Amino acid sequence: MLTNGLKISIHGISDVGMSREHNEDSISWDNDLGLVMLADGMGGHNAGEVASEMAVTSIRDALLDVLTPEMIATKVIKCPDAVRESVVYANEEIYEQAQTRVECAGMGTTVVLTLFHENHVTFANVGDSRIYRIRHGELKQITQDHSLVQEMVDNGYLSEEEAMISTSRNLITRALGISPDVEVDVATEELDEDDVFLLCSDGLTDMVSDAEIMETILNCTPNMDECLKQLVSMANDAGGNDNISIILITLHESFSDDRGLPPGASQEIEHDETIEETIEETIEEDITEQDPEDESAAADSPDKKPTEDK
Repeated sequence: MLTNGLKISIHGISDVGMSREHNEDSISWDNDLGLVMLADGMGGHNAGEVASEMAVTSIRDALLDVLTPEMIATKVIKCPDAVRESVVYANEEIYEQAQTRVECAGMGTTVVLTLFHENHVTFANVGDSRIYRIRHGELKQITQDHSLVQEMVDNGYLSEEEAMISTSRNLITRALGISPDVEVDVATEELDEDDVFLLCSDGLTDMVSDAEIMETILNCTPNMDECLKQLVSMANDAGGNDNISIILITLHESFSDDRGLPPGASQEIEHDETIEETIEETIEEDITEQDPEDESAAADSPDKKPTEDK
């Protein structure tokens, strides 16, 4: 599907942290699709690992099925619609496993993803993992946390500073797999060729402030390997209370509508080199398989009942 121009460079790491025995996060990307995903699983036994891996696998498979040249050429489906439907499909798959396998009862996962197409990027998220964008020296959180403390901040009951230290900050109000239906936040924006995107689990953002994240990335750029190392070290030095997963994406050219597929669909992402090696024994080229932590979480409704995140 790819043509010959270099488009994106992707670097990722997933670290168990200082307090957990197992890693239930999954990171994955498909360079042909321009798809990058991060999921933070929860649940007892192997359930957290199963849920996060199912999320990234199901989403990728669903998008591969619909974003075919034939579907794109006929404009049957748009990228934002395809992304939303793929996340809904992943939720159904995880929920079914949670209901039919005793060892997976109560499992769930967050998910964030970016899909690059034409001169745009489409974002999706469920839960409290985050996507940030750095543009012209400014860091912006693209996604909104689906968490109890975020709702309290939005309603004026907590300040941002109070939310950072709240004992309820890991209670999430949406997750994949805990209900047969899920509400997915999806947004699309135009790209700037100097954009840098950060996908991360709350193992980073609970330990490291946005200002520290921004300063670290600016000081390390363009050495993204060093950025990842430093960010993980900072989270672990602050306590490392959770698994820490981070993906950094840099652009090397703007995405041009006149080089790929028709506007309004998914354009082939141009790329002329393989994904660069990042951190030894941590970068993942496909889905990272991790050992689970032995902790359970469940909720009756993703929108009404908070779920313990990790």
